[in-house]
Amino acid sequence: MPSRPASCASSATAAWSRRRSSAARTIRPKGARMAKLRIEPPAPAPRPRGGVRLRFGRHDRMIIDGVHYIVVDHDRHSVTIARADNPDVTQTLSREQMDIVRFSPGFRLDRNFYRPELAKARTHAGVDHLSDLPQEEQADILWKLAYCMAYIRMSEEGKKNKKRIGSDDKLTKAIEAMAAEIEATETARVSQKKRKRAGRKVLIRKPPGPKCLRDWVKELVAANMNPLALRTKHRKCGNKSGRFTAEEYAILHEFSLIVATPEKPDVKDVWRRMSAHIEQKNKERRAAGRPDLKVPSYVCLLDEVAKIPAFDLMAGQEGEERAKNYFRAVSAGLADVVRPLERVEIDEWTVDLHILLILTGVWDTYTEEQRAKVPRVRLVLCLAICVATKCVVGMSLARKASSANAIRTLDMIVSDKQDYVDAAGAVTPWDVYGTPEMIVADAGTSFANHDVRTRVVDLDVIFQTTVSAVPFLRGAVERVFRTTKDKFIALFAGRTFSDVVEKGDYDSQGRANLTVDEFAEALVRYKIDHYHNCPHDGLGGETPRAAWLRLTEEFGVDPPPDDHLRRIVFGVELHPILDASGLRVFGVDYQSAELNEYFGVKKHVAIPVRVDLRKMGAISAKIGGDWVLVEGPEELSNVTVKDWIAVWDEFQMRNAAVNKLTRPLLDDTISHLVKVGKIGRERMNIALEPMSPKEIAHHQSRMKIGVKFVPERKKAKQAGPKDLYDGALTVGGQGDSAARAAAPTRTAKARGSKRTRATTRVSAKPAAAPKPRSRGVHWKIGGEGGK
Repeated sequence: MPSRPASCASSATAAWSRRRSSAARTIRPKGARMAKLRIEPPAPAPRPRGGVRLRFGRHDRMIIDGVHYIVVDHDRHSVTIARADNPDVTQTLSREQMDIVRFSPGFRLDRNFYRPELAKARTHAGVDHLSDLPQEEQADILWKLAYCMAYIRMSEEGKKNKKRIGSDDKLTKAIEAMAAEIEATETARVSQKKRKRAGRKVLIRKPPGPKCLRDWVKELVAANMNPLALRTKHRKCGNKSGRFTAEEYAILHEFSLIVATPEKPDVKDVWRRMSAHIEQKNKERRAAGRPDLKVPSYVCLLDEVAKIPAFDLMAGQEGEERAKNYFRAVSAGLADVVRPLERVEIDEWTVDLHILLILTGVWDTYTEEQRAKVPRVRLVLCLAICVATKCVVGMSLARKASSANAIRTLDMIVSDKQDYVDAAGAVTPWDVYGTPEMIVADAGTSFANHDVRTRVVDLDVIFQTTVSAVPFLRGAVERVFRTTKDKFIALFAGRTFSDVVEKGDYDSQGRANLTVDEFAEALVRYKIDHYHNCPHDGLGGETPRAAWLRLTEEFGVDPPPDDHLRRIVFGVELHPILDASGLRVFGVDYQSAELNEYFGVKKHVAIPVRVDLRKMGAISAKIGGDWVLVEGPEELSNVTVKDWIAVWDEFQMRNAAVNKLTRPLLDDTISHLVKVGKIGRERMNIALEPMSPKEIAHHQSRMKIGVKFVPERKKAKQAGPKDLYDGALTVGGQGDSAARAAAPTRTAKARGSKRTRATTRVSAKPAAAPKPRSRGVHWKIGGEGGK
């Protein structure tokens, strides 16, 4: 840990001396002189092994290697779990073992999955996450939730003021006040930061009645405040009973199977034959005095044909062997806040400093005239702080205030941020993460929107909004902004100051000399190395870092979402087409048994896929109504999408044919690109421009040539029961990479010879010269809402 600044140490010494002054006067003998002692705050205890202590609930569900477990008990040193299908079989894991299991492939943690109220709410809604519903239903549920929370708040205030709203008349008046408040919030959300214009549409909903509101509150409370309980049952409306009798449907099904024959008859011809067959039967039925059978329409026959699985249809038309070869899988798929993260405050602040909107490397190549034309901008900092420990748990820079900037900060709260520290060169660890219990923000458009609230609900976190014009309701985050301005921004040229009187003749834009990446690096180092290690008055002189270590040992924190849930909540959604190779995402084929089975039923269909842009080792695919984990090549477990795009482009320049990669070749290519600066400069930066949906779609469409990963030989798995930690220590480890790097020279020569022959084959056609890249493109910082 770096040495504490002298100013911080002296202030702590003075505060300690004042507290001890009265006691010192009673002990000191008369006439004796008191020696001056240099008092330093006690050093924080060393970090225990096993990582951050995690707090689990008795209704949580763990999935380890496909086996479901429940949490029986846990304390500071261990966690006891039991199989969900056989609770008598238990196993106790130490903190070190739990940390290994938590980062192993395929691990999942569903918080409160077995809680009866939440299970009932999921069954009622038919989905597990609010984001799985259509946008209209999400807005409807959040609107109901606003009324329910307003009712609960007014009821609690009525109990304190002895003015209950129990009668319908009082509740009707209260609903009018609720409606006015909610309508004003909706109007402000639509009109905020927009020009005033007559005729702008604002959605105003009719408020509920007293009985309806009470029913909503009862359903919400009964579901342990899960908003999914407020979903209506309109999706079940309509007459869903069969329109045909059993005999009519039997004829319809029989003739639909005629399509799956080697003759491949046209559906219209089959429908005419079915109509003639039913007409003949009706003549016989009339003679026997029985009612006629209805003739199903041509559309009904088409729907029945569509129900035939794709494998059965091809097997009937082209033969079973042809269907087996077609659908065979190509590859195997792998408000006293005392607890840490009990209350997290998040807000945005326009930095009082002009920044040069350009990268440092490009700025160094400019002339004085070109440098004068570089735009000077003020960035927006979105920052989240843990109120109990005063630690910064997430921050992100953008050009403008937007929900995209808030979502990136929310993602940082629940993610390990050590990569940011390493990239900035800081010394103090930034292992401050977990799932917050409550997130508090203002009612601005960056936070009070469906995109942010949906993700907070899916993380099972309470989201609370406060009035924008009352900053003391979010005192912790507002104070840290002021400290940043006084102690950090004041160090640089180009400040904007608070008003024109204080600014005077100071040329803020002309004196700006800090580039975007320089400012981002300096901000990370200031917050992590200086702020986290400086005594904080709000903590009684204790540093935020020491407070985090102490309180996490005492109370623990809720575990962060697993990789699967993080992809569902924060991942980028794509829609690749399913084929025999699985799903091709950015040129990589992802395959699994579920995808293969689904391909045998639906054939070529677009599958919704969520991708984590920081980890390409696995994706989450939505098959039917469930999100399924689909593992990819092990070599890509810690490779980002931007790194992979650069590697892919580099490899396509070397070889136009389909490439086959192994781990050492992939590592060598990435190391080469880092050296030349293609991806090393942008690896981890809080001011990185996020890939827009348009840019992601462009790379997905152009990377159609698949890259095959050659699996390395592994020892045969031993028969018998598998230990819970088998193979967990080597996943993504450095030792594994070193072992692969030490591959025999003969294999490298074989790969080189293949590459030489491939190059010889395509040498007849001259390769097109690469397009020159402009060196003078200014850096566009994220924050445009992904547009």
